[in-house]
Amino acid sequence: MLAPHALLLADGRFPGGGHAHSGGLEAAVADGSIDPARLFPTLQAFVAGRLAATGAIDAWLAASSCSGGDEAELDAEADARCPSPALRVASRRLGRGLRRAAARSFPVVAGGPGQHHPVVVGVVARAAGLGPDDAAQLAVHHVLAGAVSAAVRLLPIDAADAMAVAIGLTALAAEVAAEGGAAARGPLCDGPAWSAPLVELRAEAHARWEVRLFAS
Repeated sequence: MLAPHALLLADGRFPGGGHAHSGGLEAAVADGSIDPARLFPTLQAFVAGRLAATGAIDAWLAASSCSGGDEAELDAEADARCPSPALRVASRRLGRGLRRAAARSFPVVAGGPGQHHPVVVGVVARAAGLGPDDAAQLAVHHVLAGAVSAAVRLLPIDAADAMAVAIGLTALAAEVAAEGGAAARGPLCDGPAWSAPLVELRAEAHARWEVRLFAS
């Protein structure tokens, strides 16, 4: 279970900028992957897919960063696992936002380059006195909560029903976080390297939209 101060970092009201990103949900809604006639199961399938495809990578990066891994090297590993330029930009924006907000509570994280979000999650977790497994859980929580929170603004769904989607995926989220945390205890070359090509293709198309509600 996350420590109390970790729960504050994971709270949706923490001003790291996550509210401006849908985790790819906006593009998925636009292309019909989220079916209004089967809203709950298709939304749950989308979020579960994101967890399975990229959640363990984010958890691994965050846990490795929290345990003192070289941040520049981990950032390069994140780049190598993110072919989409649009998603790279979004991840770095989220990283900068998290670092800037967290620096008010933990000055040690102030400054630094514009690193990928999960790498910064690890930096912030370490500054908060948390462990690598906590960092892994925070990174997975971001993947899970980002899309679910955005769903309320994009879909005809009640906030309680959207949260039910997240709660229904807690076992998968815990499994993914544990997998990422375990990978962080091994050699860097053994880190997970799955991808989500459809999410990446959607992100590139979404970045070219003239009007959109979310940055990604």
